[in-house]
Amino acid sequence: MTEQQKLNEIITLFTFLQIHIQNYVNQSFTDLTFSLENVIKDYLNVFEKATEQYENINSLKHNYPAIDLINKSKNIALQITTNADLRKVKKTLETYNRHKIVYSNLIVIGFVKSSKASIPKVEIKGVKYLIDLAKFGSSAQKDEVYEILKNQIPWTSLSPRDDKMSFEVVFDVINRSAIRDYTVCEGDFDKMANGLSEVKEIITTGVIKGKNIRAKALVEYTNKINTQLSEIELYVSQIIQICNSNKNERNSTFLCLSKNETDEIDDLKEKIINKTNKLAKELKLDKEIVPSKRW
Repeated sequence: MTEQQKLNEIITLFTFLQIHIQNYVNQSFTDLTFSLENVIKDYLNVFEKATEQYENINSLKHNYPAIDLINKSKNIALQITTNADLRKVKKTLETYNRHKIVYSNLIVIGFVKSSKASIPKVEIKGVKYLIDLAKFGSSAQKDEVYEILKNQIPWTSLSPRDDKMSFEVVFDVINRSAIRDYTVCEGDFDKMANGLSEVKEIITTGVIKGKNIRAKALVEYTNKINTQLSEIELYVSQIIQICNSNKNERNSTFLCLSKNETDEIDDLKEKIINKTNKLAKELKLDKEIVPSKRW
């Protein structure tokens, strides 16, 4: 997996978690079946020295006012909230001051929404702050935070959607000319590339921007389905990479594929079709992708 692919996976996990929290949880994280504070604590600590680690203050003193995490070495107090709007941040600051909390730096992270307002003595941050840490982190740090997000959050229990129903949505997106038609039949390679991007998007995030299509995100599927969909997504990514490399090498905004490139793409399309049909059969989905003739 490339550095960019690792970062994309981290962004995908955060994006889906934001959507889940926004849709299913009210103004706190009390309805979650896991501790988001602990997830964020472990995530932040990947980027900190061993002597400058964050602690969950509520594990030391239950219902500690105004803050969730502390970093004693850096003298930081941090609160994690759903919506860090101006009203919420001011209320946090008032509580913080009233209880005479002594940390010199107060950070409020709004996991779903965060105000852009400037308030003295408070840093207001959103999920972008967490993503940027990974963005500028090392390859090993990206691996570590990805494992934290993937393993500490019970993704498969967050969605009410059934595996079969969600895969059927994905199947219908795959069963389009971008995948179904081999390059000998493909009329417009650029449209093919756009269609492939939508296939990748529906598999990884469960949605396609600008379209009323919704399935599960990849992390929500049970392990067996997740593994097979990941293989399909990998083949799609490889085709997209061939297309992007073609444009970059030719310094062009449109595709003009060589025979070697079209042969490689057709091999990958064949693998996608075979694996998609195999998964459909395993899920007892009465559908099959019938590809165009290759030769």
